[in-house]
Amino acid sequence: MRLFRIFVISTLLCQAALFADEERSYTYWDVHPLHVGGNAIFLGSASLSETPYGGDLVFNKEAASCHLLVPINEKNFFIPRVEWATFEMNWDHNPKFESTRFNYTQFSLTFFTNQLEQWRWILRADYNMDTDHFGDSHYGLFSALIWGAYEIGADWHYHVGAYAYSGMKGSQVYPLIGLDYTWGDNWLLLFIFPIDYMLKYKFNENWSLALKGKPLKERFRTSVNQTQPRSIFSYSSIGTELNLRYEVFLRIEAEIFGGCNFGGDFYIKDQWGHNSLYTEVGFSPYGGANLNYGF
Repeated sequence: MRLFRIFVISTLLCQAALFADEERSYTYWDVHPLHVGGNAIFLGSASLSETPYGGDLVFNKEAASCHLLVPINEKNFFIPRVEWATFEMNWDHNPKFESTRFNYTQFSLTFFTNQLEQWRWILRADYNMDTDHFGDSHYGLFSALIWGAYEIGADWHYHVGAYAYSGMKGSQVYPLIGLDYTWGDNWLLLFIFPIDYMLKYKFNENWSLALKGKPLKERFRTSVNQTQPRSIFSYSSIGTELNLRYEVFLRIEAEIFGGCNFGGDFYIKDQWGHNSLYTEVGFSPYGGANLNYGF
């Protein structure tokens, strides 16, 4: 999920938008500027039937993070962030490498502004580094996001932008486009390709329930002491979940979720990005939780 961290990006956008739009007056400390969080997702075993090797793949991930809200003025601020993550990617018939546990640290800087009338913009840059090969550029991955939301009317916004990554003998640019619509005091429909899909019902100020689409994607490189040294692998899939969320404005966010992953793609390449082994990943159930707390 390193390439599509939508739960983080959405949280930051929501925090920033609410802080900017609230009619109440806030001091800096009312925003609880220092935030710490953690998240975890666990997927059940999924079949790899499109390869002669066969077998099953298990994916799960846990992460801990810290970010700080740094205002320039009431309409512009920066959000520096650091995250440590560990994930398991275990294919029981893997012919290319034996490692199943991978760790990395991510450094990111986000800039938020609603200086332009009817617009909100997020610009974000991330750099991910394998903690076991810290400082080795072969194990680094850079990504960037530009995301704008324009207020069409009181209930409508459209979203435009782009997401890109580069590193580990690969690069990709994704256009970002979508709409969101709110009706009444309770409902939100949001569709932003390719990162966020959600229908949410808000019970009250604190509790909500959502039907969400969850894209997952990881790109990583193994160590040199493997059957195929420095193998590059990529895992991507998408699922649908029910998500129960509790929030106290700018203070605490907690959610639990569970659903079905409909599968996707998995490939392994050699250290130069050649000799690919491609296969499709099958269906699996999944579940997890997120927590963010502001001091």
